[in-house]
Amino acid sequence: MTGIAVACLALAGCYSPSLRDCTLSCGSPDDCAAGQVCGADGWCAAPAVAGRCPGLVDAGPRDAGPADASPDAAMTILLRVQIDGKGSILVDGHGSCSSQGAQHGDCTFTVAARVALTAYAVAIPLGNTFTGWTSATCKDAPATCTFTPMVATTIVAKFQQPSGPNK
Repeated sequence: MTGIAVACLALAGCYSPSLRDCTLSCGSPDDCAAGQVCGADGWCAAPAVAGRCPGLVDAGPRDAGPADASPDAAMTILLRVQIDGKGSILVDGHGSCSSQGAQHGDCTFTVAARVALTAYAVAIPLGNTFTGWTSATCKDAPATCTFTPMVATTIVAKFQQPSGPNK
């Protein structure tokens, strides 16, 4: 009888309605809390998040209270910013990434999921030109790109040096 009580208590912990998305691994739907499903990535999460946990990072403390009604309310994602050539990208509200900085144009920012961001591409030195975004996220956008990342996202800006004898 004691073994059954311990098993029930252990299972009750797994089925807590305050269990945050992407914090419990699973092998079947029965492993997840009410309102969560076992995603293809092997993590329990709300149906809107299931299968995307590796790209999401839990922004809140693990012992926080019940989750917000929105599945991504406490979720952040990784935004990777890459620069091809000599330039800089400013991500509004998060900082900048420069080809001449310590990270040599390959930077990572933690940003809120489902929140619009604006990235500005600026050539360095001013004689260089921004030739476009080579990533799918900002493809065909001008030097200012506004996007709303849902999962881990990469943006890449290409800059070109002037050609000819006066470069």
